[in-house]
Amino acid sequence: MRFVFLIPDLDQTKSWKLVNKLANQSRLTKLKIVQDFFRLRMMRTFDVSGGALNIMRHCQVANNCGADAVLATMRGWDSYGEWGLPGLTYIRWADRRPDDICIVPDIVTALIDEVEGPAIAYLQVPTHIHRDFDYLSDRVALWTDSPFMQQICRDTFPGKEAQIVPNIIDADAFPYRPQAEREAGLLFAFPRKGPEFITETQEKYSQLGGTYWRFELIDGLSIHELAKQFQRPQVFLASAEIEGCALPPQESMASGIVVVGRTANGANFCMEHRKTAMIAETPEQAARCLLELEDPDLRDHISRNAYHYISRYFPANEPTDFWKNTIKNYSQ
Repeated sequence: MRFVFLIPDLDQTKSWKLVNKLANQSRLTKLKIVQDFFRLRMMRTFDVSGGALNIMRHCQVANNCGADAVLATMRGWDSYGEWGLPGLTYIRWADRRPDDICIVPDIVTALIDEVEGPAIAYLQVPTHIHRDFDYLSDRVALWTDSPFMQQICRDTFPGKEAQIVPNIIDADAFPYRPQAEREAGLLFAFPRKGPEFITETQEKYSQLGGTYWRFELIDGLSIHELAKQFQRPQVFLASAEIEGCALPPQESMASGIVVVGRTANGANFCMEHRKTAMIAETPEQAARCLLELEDPDLRDHISRNAYHYISRYFPANEPTDFWKNTIKNYSQ
């Protein structure tokens, strides 16, 4: 019995960017056969998504629980390097075996109908959920990552319930550091997720007379470099309107950073106002929360609560329990 986790190849070469750009500018991209070729047959990405990292971590925990677990890409080799996780085995998707248990990400669930044995659709991102495979088949299971996503799955896949599986937070990569040991007044934000929200929050905060927080925009870092940088700020601004598995807020909580901002329509399910985070769905609300968070006692209270909450997703906790049960169920 082998678990095969499918992820995209990481390709940041100039040649692939050029091919992709030319293809997107061509009228041919409107043809389904061309779309399917790039999405399903090439299956490459420029960026390392949280969803792909979460799948890698599941593969790692499955291995640690005694399973034979590998990652699969179309090319069959580790194209992630320092951007991924070390020590994992890669195979070509074409080299899967008929009895493999294949975990297929939401971006390419159409490939499930090509799988001969058991298959699992891992549905992490609301904008990537499509009913493009035989989800009612007895050999197909549905996984998702939050109550928010579970309801989307109910609407999209009537007649079959999606199981909520735990996200995995790397506690070693994102160790807890108390607020008092962090850079005073430093706030991190990801400009590729809701840049207008970030800018408007900064403006509103200044208009309200706030001077404590200074905004630093973070982008283009490997997971290892990001983990190092997460030892610095006191606050993380959650600016995304729609999230997938919402790892950055959860990794912030593990690190001791206070999260303030959007719940991403419910995807940031770990946020509970003034307990594990400061919820702010608008820039004005976020600015007012930042004023409150100038209080070190409030920051310390929230950061400790958040760490306690998110520790359930450390590999040795719920993820290990989940994989022990999963291995047992598929062994029967």
